[in-house]
Amino acid sequence: MWKKNLFSLILNNGNFKLSENLLKNVASAQIRTLQTEVPVKEVNIPVKWGHLAARLWGNENEQPILALHGWQDNAGTWDTLAPLLCHKRPILAIDFPGHGLSSWIPAGMHYYTWDLPRLILYLKNYFKWNKLSLLCHSMGSIAGMRYASIFPEEIAFYIAIDSLIYDDYDTDKVVNNYATILKKIQGISKWKDEPPSYTMEEIIKIWHLGTTKSIAMESVPHLLKRGSKPSSKDPNKYYFSRDPRLKQILFTVEDKKLVETLAKKLTCPTLYIKGTNSPFGNDEFAVEMRELIAKNNNNFESHFLPGTHHLHLNTPELLAPLILNFMDKFSSK
Repeated sequence: MWKKNLFSLILNNGNFKLSENLLKNVASAQIRTLQTEVPVKEVNIPVKWGHLAARLWGNENEQPILALHGWQDNAGTWDTLAPLLCHKRPILAIDFPGHGLSSWIPAGMHYYTWDLPRLILYLKNYFKWNKLSLLCHSMGSIAGMRYASIFPEEIAFYIAIDSLIYDDYDTDKVVNNYATILKKIQGISKWKDEPPSYTMEEIIKIWHLGTTKSIAMESVPHLLKRGSKPSSKDPNKYYFSRDPRLKQILFTVEDKKLVETLAKKLTCPTLYIKGTNSPFGNDEFAVEMRELIAKNNNNFESHFLPGTHHLHLNTPELLAPLILNFMDKFSSK
C-alpha cells in the first residue's frame, strides 16, 4: 500500500498571520468553506539530498492524484482548486526541489528540467503506485507531458493547465543569454545568505508584478505561505525562500523533431485547459503540436477559459467542473 510510505508532518507556519485578511478575499464563500473543511496534511518525502515537501488534500488511505506546480511557484498553487476536487480523489501536491518547503539541491549543482520526469518516476516507485494520475501547471505540465510520453502505460490520465511544451524560443536569443546565465550561476557564492526582505504588502506586490500580474494580488498569499520566511533582521519583513539558483535555469533548446515525437507518444487520456489571456502556448509550433496530439490521441480534450496563466489559482471554480467530468471518465487507481 502506498500509504505505508506516506508520513505526515504538520508544519507550524506562523510567519503568515499577516495575510489572513487577504485570504478572505481569495474566492467565493463556498471555496473558503471547503478550504477549512477538507482535511489537509503536510507531508515530507525523503530524498538523498534532504526531503520533498508536499501537501495532501483528502483521504490519506487512497492513492492520490499527483499535482505538479510551475516554475518558482509551489504546492500552494493548488490551495483553491484542490478542495473542489479532492472529494473524488485525494490530491498530493509536491514542492519541486528548491521550491516551497522542499530541500535545495546540493551546493555546486544546478537545476535541469529533465530531472523532473526522473523525480516523478522516483515518487511512483517510492509510493509503489501502479499508474499515475497527474494534475499539472506550467513547468509541471511540461514535466508531466514528458513523463506521460515516455511511460504512456503508466499514466491513468494527465491534466495540463496552460502548458504542454515550452514555447518556440528564438535560439539566437537563448544562446546569447548563456554567457549571462553561466556568469550568474558562478557568482552565486553567498547563496545561503539571507536575501533582501520586504513588508508583507511589498512582497505580495512584487510577486504579483513578477508574474506580469498573472497571479492575482488576492492569490499571492497562497504561494507566500510556502515561499517566504520572516527576516532574522526585521520581524516585520519577509524574504523569498526559494533557491536563488532557480532563476538561472540553463534552458536547453529542444529539437522540434524530439518535441514532435513526444507529442505523438502522448496517448494517455489528456485534458488541456488554457487561459485565453495567457501569453503561453500561442505560437505556431505550440498550436501545431496540440493539433498533432488531437490527431493521435482519441482521449484528448482541450478547453479555453477566460483567465491568465494562473487561472487555476485565481478562478478555480471555472476549471473544477471540467476536471471533475474528466476524472469521472478516466479516473483509475
